[in-house]
Amino acid sequence: MLRVSTREQAQGYGLDLQERAGRVYVSGRPGWVLSPEMIFKDVGVSGAVIERPAMLRLEEAARQGLIDVIVVHKFDRIGRTGTAFWTWIWAMEDLGVGFASVTQDIDTTTDLGRRQLKFHALMAEAERNLIRERTQSGRQRAALEGGWVGGPPPWGYAIEKTGRRGSRLVVAEAEARVVLKAVSLIVDEKKSVSETARELTAHGYLPRSGRPWTASNVHRRLTSSALLEGKVVFRDPARKGGKATRLDDEGAPLRGCSVTIPVPRILSEERATALAKAIKETGHSSRAAAEHYPLTGRILGRCGHGYVGNYHNSQGARYYRCGGGNNGKETNCADPCLTAGDVEAAVWNEVIGFLSDPEWSGGLPENKPNVYPGDMRKQRERVTAFENRLREKEAVAARAADELAGIRDLDRTVREAALRQLAEDVRDAAAQLARGREVLAEQEKADRAAVTVSDLVLMARSGQLQGLAADRMSEVIDLLDIRVRPLGEVRKRSGVACKVTEWHVRTETPVPAEVTESVWPAVEELMATHFRCRQFARGAVDVRTQVNGILHRLRTGCLWRELPTRYGPWTLAKDRQNTWFKKGFWPVLVHHLNLLGDSAPVQREPLVPPFEVIVGITGRPSRT
Repeated sequence: MLRVSTREQAQGYGLDLQERAGRVYVSGRPGWVLSPEMIFKDVGVSGAVIERPAMLRLEEAARQGLIDVIVVHKFDRIGRTGTAFWTWIWAMEDLGVGFASVTQDIDTTTDLGRRQLKFHALMAEAERNLIRERTQSGRQRAALEGGWVGGPPPWGYAIEKTGRRGSRLVVAEAEARVVLKAVSLIVDEKKSVSETARELTAHGYLPRSGRPWTASNVHRRLTSSALLEGKVVFRDPARKGGKATRLDDEGAPLRGCSVTIPVPRILSEERATALAKAIKETGHSSRAAAEHYPLTGRILGRCGHGYVGNYHNSQGARYYRCGGGNNGKETNCADPCLTAGDVEAAVWNEVIGFLSDPEWSGGLPENKPNVYPGDMRKQRERVTAFENRLREKEAVAARAADELAGIRDLDRTVREAALRQLAEDVRDAAAQLARGREVLAEQEKADRAAVTVSDLVLMARSGQLQGLAADRMSEVIDLLDIRVRPLGEVRKRSGVACKVTEWHVRTETPVPAEVTESVWPAVEELMATHFRCRQFARGAVDVRTQVNGILHRLRTGCLWRELPTRYGPWTLAKDRQNTWFKKGFWPVLVHHLNLLGDSAPVQREPLVPPFEVIVGITGRPSRT
């Protein structure tokens, strides 16, 4: 069994070296045979990962009785963490398979080898813990002294005395100028984050990567605690994502307390407050503010890019947009944005129909078995044996301590040495039990998550899949092979639903006919009761014309930019509609007009264009 991470490969610790040494080791063992198909290689995989492709294939071969001993170059090829190491050792032990290390000369097919392996694992783990403790304590001390603890600095800052004790953050003048430019665009010129990203790129102000700015990149840089608050929090409990701080059961940092590191301010407090307010008002799209997007990467645009989920803060709207439409990609993409709720509901109906169809769902295999290594039943038995062993060690240590205390002429050094050995035996047994429980917990967690397609079929037929939230929908879709492809020519939309249109649809309120000159005086009287200031039109178009333009769009379902020119600039009509709706006047006006004349149902262009849904299951033909 061979494994190498990318970093190890670069350092010359390659697969060829491991394989040659392994072949020599096997050839020197009488009766041992190595066939070519019994060489399992994991390339570029961390030793902390449990579910490794080659190791899983190796386990399957062991279940078939094809393996007696697994030869590794060194035991850290099995796993670099205690969990990964013991998971695989015990999984193979349950199948009657031993391990042999080429460089450490340990063979677990013998009693001596098993004892050596246990000792090696305990010493390796103790060494890892010591190194981690020293490293973490050093970072903690650096943070407490106000120094930089490592990693790339926030945008606008550089590390002084890089790699040396006493390194700290200082303002990077070149990047600080870009920060001030971006803040000016957003705060002073009232530009959105997306517009700011495009303008920074157009003026040659590029990020460290050298690629064009994106809206999310600008948003992330400008909302850092260093810029807004003049501080960086080391071991921040609130930090999320792949680099989140590890917390204990009570939610406190596991490796040490949180430390606030002050940094020199680029923005004054007043300027930082104005920036935060302006960014919030722009409604920047951010995945972090959104819910789950089960169809991200599964919708393919006509430009060749996949759709990704996005969120509009100011509108509170979830939608999907094509990845070729913006974010710095030089693609002339005309694919529309899709309202998330509508497209998810449409695709979900197809998924339920697929799972409920007896022609397709009959005799389905379990598509996602529990692939976590090891036998859970045997692991439970092993944990019970460890618990019994620990109790025995504790009882022996207690009895021996009493007996040794009763021997008056026993040398003190001998007594203390015996007690230390007994205490060490108890600690070893406790450590083994803790590791056994940890592996069992991971197996049970994987078992609970191993929902099968057969389970989904039963849920679909019983109606349990109706009305699932987006996060639960994601879990189901992950078990299937789903692809969505919009069809035909569709018009570009913003992806943000019109609140007035949605209100008419939700309340089933019809749209009045256009307002005539004879009816308009009554409308002006109604406006006077709701607005302190007289309503007037900007430019040559009067208010009645703008209102009729709004009503025309609601009756026909056209896009704003397609509003006929007889109603004046569409931007003015849209602005008046949104202002009146926000102030609560639009429902009052519509109710009044509906009492006076004819009305018609609201019309809207479908937010979901015609599309093709392909649903499949691994190992079976797909259905369109």
